[in-house]
Amino acid sequence: EEQQTINGAPILRSEEELLEEMEREEIQQLLNQEESIQKENEFMESIMDEFVIDQEQDNEEEQGHKSNSGVLSIATERNRQKQKYCVVKPTRGVASDDVFLCPSLQSVSSAFTKVHQSSIFGTMNGEKHESVLVQEFASGTEYAIDIVSKGGQHKVAALWKYDKRSINGAPFVYHATELVDADTKVGRAVCEYAMEALDALNVHWGLSHTEIIVEEENENAEPQPRLVEVNCRQHNTDFAPLTTAAVGYNALDMVLAAYLGDADDFPPHTEHMRLVWNDLPDLPVTRAYGAIVHLASHVEGTIEEVNYEALEEIEGMPSVMAMEVYPQFLSLGSEIQKTVDIRSDTGWVHIMNDNEEQFLKDYNRIIWLMEKMFKVEEEEEVEEEERMGDADMEVEINGEKEDRVSVDGEYDETLSSSPANGDVDDDGNAMKMIEEQAKEDSQST
Repeated sequence: EEQQTINGAPILRSEEELLEEMEREEIQQLLNQEESIQKENEFMESIMDEFVIDQEQDNEEEQGHKSNSGVLSIATERNRQKQKYCVVKPTRGVASDDVFLCPSLQSVSSAFTKVHQSSIFGTMNGEKHESVLVQEFASGTEYAIDIVSKGGQHKVAALWKYDKRSINGAPFVYHATELVDADTKVGRAVCEYAMEALDALNVHWGLSHTEIIVEEENENAEPQPRLVEVNCRQHNTDFAPLTTAAVGYNALDMVLAAYLGDADDFPPHTEHMRLVWNDLPDLPVTRAYGAIVHLASHVEGTIEEVNYEALEEIEGMPSVMAMEVYPQFLSLGSEIQKTVDIRSDTGWVHIMNDNEEQFLKDYNRIIWLMEKMFKVEEEEEVEEEERMGDADMEVEINGEKEDRVSVDGEYDETLSSSPANGDVDDDGNAMKMIEEQAKEDSQST
């Protein structure tokens, strides 16, 4: 029982009234507890939301950008046109060597003639191309996928996006090979397709370099990958420094992990140098924008001047990690040809930046400076030098043309047209021959 008062007088409440009061209090306590729990949950949810946001920001800061699907690739109008073309090329080759884009049957015949029985690049015993491949022309954006395989398990080491442009009369000239995220809609489609191609070809171990063209990159449509080629070799460029910086590892270290990672014994104190195969992701994600820029030549002839100001400007750009101009193109008087494939590049530049705007700005500036890197001799100047360089050049003396003869390394323009003039012995000593001839004439007289 519980004692209460009404107007100061104590009263006694019935048991039923007390039970009802206790029930109401319990219900109120439960409601208060639920409200308290709800508020606590809301508070925890807000904390978690902030944590997730912080995590995403940390990831973006670590990677330097959001999902990187590439910013450099500019497909040429020809690559986007739905015209009838086919591609003629060797069944074995590198660097777009002898790859022809043919718009007619006549051009196909001409390309076949150039490829068939030509030398295979890189062979030491003079092997020739016995067959020629004709492919349907696929229009779209081209990707290269570097994959390392271990017993049939494939892991992508790097996904590259090409920026190829039509210059110097060639349809597919490399300007950039750009690192992009593999864990995107297009990236996943391309990488899965490449892995299926390796399975179909029974490639179970080692490095491979596969090229694929994606016909459409509409956000609402499914990507349509088409196979260009599978190469059971490494990417034919110095990719390791750039991928290590932009991804965190490289294909060469992955190969070591695939072949040697299960060994029982390792040299001491090498843990930090080794990759653990099972810890590597199937699809890499970049933490910065990165690309290999191909230095293309837009001129042809004898190098008269090298634009060192342009080279120094490129070297000083914020995005430039490393660069090289091949030595033969830094020597005045050397021959240079217009770039039509990788083998005719004049050098390369590695660029990387976590700022998309700066990365793109530096790239576009390098492309613009390429056209001004070298100056070659004008055709008229070259013809004049060739004419002046002739050893036996005719000169006009007293209205008559006579041979200009070299005597002891110097030119003598005073020799008269005697029988011995121009009859130079192996030593080139014309004066001696003239003196001997004079003695013989005297003795005869």
